[in-house]
Amino acid sequence: MNSHRKTAVVIPSIRQIVPERIASIPDDADIFVVNDSEEVIEPCRARMMVFSLEQQREIMGPDFDLIPRGTGACRNFGFYYVWKHTDREVVITIDDDVVCPDDFLSQYDALGSIRGWPNISVDSGWFNTIEFAGVQARGGGVLYPRGFPFWLRAPHPYSEDHRTATGRLVCLMGLWSNCLDYDGIDKFLFDDYGTKGAGVSVDAIVTIGHSRRRTMFPLCAMNCGVVRELLPAAYQFPMDRRITLQYPIWRFDDIWSGYVLQSLLHRRANGDRAGVGLPIVAHLKDGDLKREILGEHFGHLMSPFFYALIDRGVAEVEPGPYADMTRELFTRLCRGAEKALR
Repeated sequence: MNSHRKTAVVIPSIRQIVPERIASIPDDADIFVVNDSEEVIEPCRARMMVFSLEQQREIMGPDFDLIPRGTGACRNFGFYYVWKHTDREVVITIDDDVVCPDDFLSQYDALGSIRGWPNISVDSGWFNTIEFAGVQARGGGVLYPRGFPFWLRAPHPYSEDHRTATGRLVCLMGLWSNCLDYDGIDKFLFDDYGTKGAGVSVDAIVTIGHSRRRTMFPLCAMNCGVVRELLPAAYQFPMDRRITLQYPIWRFDDIWSGYVLQSLLHRRANGDRAGVGLPIVAHLKDGDLKREILGEHFGHLMSPFFYALIDRGVAEVEPGPYADMTRELFTRLCRGAEKALR
């Protein structure tokens, strides 16, 4: 069995971690739990560190407010801790309500590997991970994952380009069975989106997009891993902010950060690749439907403007190390915002 002493698993939580859900994670892997509540969470296994809010304040000092609170984006503290205080080479983040399969970390061993990968790109520019997983509506229609642009939901078939693409896998989003990752409004309006994803049938890792055809996919942080150098680009966006009277924005922390990550990866254009597929975790429960719909509403409205803004910023970034590219991107965006407000 491979040693996973260079692997860190980050879990954001507000409750006790259920040991059976993570029992398949080898004992030599570090697990960092980011406690986003005032409740006490106790470690439930060896090599597990639980960071209370007080400990996070002590470690972050005056930068504590850079970590979003009240959403899964608090996992950013775990990313920061790994980057600043460990030498871990692979960082995997999961939610606390998933069950990891028996070979969970072994399937993430692909991260950092250079090889020829099965590769898919589409002419619409966005890849449907639910369709890739083999899950369909009861009548055979197409279902869409959370974050897939509504304006690209087309009744006509799109063109797929299948090839082998050689490169280094730097980001891998594993998939999910049981409760799939849908938009709240879809679950509310359409019975097909209540279908449990027991039929997920993925048996490989597929990389998405290539140099001739950039293709994005909605990146969910429920089950995702990156190589160490990509951590700065994996920063999850602050959420749960009120945009207008009674309307907050929520549930786009990982989707929007995933767009930034993939955009920088394509801009760098050095053969680094993002993929989807294995491992598949069992997602045990859906969230509060009303809260999901409320929190997603303005995110759906703002997404095309956000993506256009990121595209303009990334186009001006000099390709290089991911930390430098991320810093340059957001420095440019902040300066542009300050100029616009004058």
